[in-house]
Amino acid sequence: MTISSPTQADPTWMERFNAGDIEGLLELYEPDALFVPEPGAKPLAGPDAVRDFAANFPLQDPQIDLRTRVIYERDRDALVYSDWTMTGTGPDGPTRLEGQATVVLRKQSDGRWLLAVDDPFTQR
Repeated sequence: MTISSPTQADPTWMERFNAGDIEGLLELYEPDALFVPEPGAKPLAGPDAVRDFAANFPLQDPQIDLRTRVIYERDRDALVYSDWTMTGTGPDGPTRLEGQATVVLRKQSDGRWLLAVDDPFTQR
């Protein structure tokens, strides 16, 4: 499933993340997309950097509940704000994390929407 509308971004991303489908997740990003791996960190660019981050994710069997708060769409760009809760097993046992994400989507020439910027740790 591709993202044919910004409203599909969070459900599609969450489905692939929860299935552990790293390659499927990467299909949702532009080739030079920016990804912020942690609060205040330098963004990673490109699929290899994102793949490496996902492969070395600090939680085992992570599951995310991603809830879209608001979407602003204009022409070929969309801004998505979401809240998330993640559970998994960390070095000290069961772990629960939560935060807010900001994603910029761009509509491609074939009609798909891809993530251009993904900041899962939006600073407030």
